[in-house]
Amino acid sequence: MGAPRAPFRFGVVLVSEACSRAEWVAKCRRAEELGYDVVSACEHVNLPSPFPSVILAAEATERPRIGIYVLNTSFHNPTLLARDVVTVDQFVEGRLELGLGTGYVEWEFEKAGIPFGTPGSRVDRLETTISELQRLLNDPEHPKSVQLPHPPMLVGGHGNRVLRLAARNAEIVSFVGAQFRAEYGRMVIATAEEMLERAEFVRAAAGVRADEIEYNILSKATVLTKDRKSGLDQVRRFAPHLDDEQILAAPTISIGTPEQIAEQLRYNREVYGINYITVMEPAMENFGKVIEAMR
Repeated sequence: MGAPRAPFRFGVVLVSEACSRAEWVAKCRRAEELGYDVVSACEHVNLPSPFPSVILAAEATERPRIGIYVLNTSFHNPTLLARDVVTVDQFVEGRLELGLGTGYVEWEFEKAGIPFGTPGSRVDRLETTISELQRLLNDPEHPKSVQLPHPPMLVGGHGNRVLRLAARNAEIVSFVGAQFRAEYGRMVIATAEEMLERAEFVRAAAGVRADEIEYNILSKATVLTKDRKSGLDQVRRFAPHLDDEQILAAPTISIGTPEQIAEQLRYNREVYGINYITVMEPAMENFGKVIEAMR
């Protein structure tokens, strides 16, 4: 699907609540030890602020790139955000990857005193922010980041409008691989067939850019086991609508030995073009064994 055999990259999003400096530094260094290529912070109102978090992550590590996965663009004035992006990229010496999203947790908007709006209005805000960042960071009179014209932007989603926006503007397209289902009252994962359709949709929307873009996926769980079916009960909450075989085939779930999961990731790269896999902090140690099996 993507550029032939693009090199694998692995990222982890650290989400620790009320984290001390020493704890944050230790987590970042552990991620580097495990072989992660990108160490990221996220943005939620109950978690540490992402900008100082990524600066400290860069100070604590040497090799990994430093990501924000992802900023809630509804919380940021684009002009001030452009200033912060330049400053952070300078302070982390050109290691920043900037993830941008719409925000999806209503109570966070309420706490911040910002209207939640509709899905469409939040995508409008994301589109405006991307456009303004590109304009400002390409302006000769605006301060410059180390990475020119700007740090790589990661934009992710599942619906047509966000994925089209990502395909046409971002250096990294991230497949969330999940969608809200009212009957369950939460997000549930997409099937392998649905993910293939999404990957094909993005490549078509990207046009001539398709082979220049990097394709990322947000993994929902990593279960290490010698018996793949025995691990299904640990992940059914992500897929109440799918049968066993559909869950095992879904590219957002990893179940098996490190070697089996490594083979699945190679298959996903061939079929979907996905070479960049991001896991959440609870999966950091387990997925670290997968990284070891692949290198």
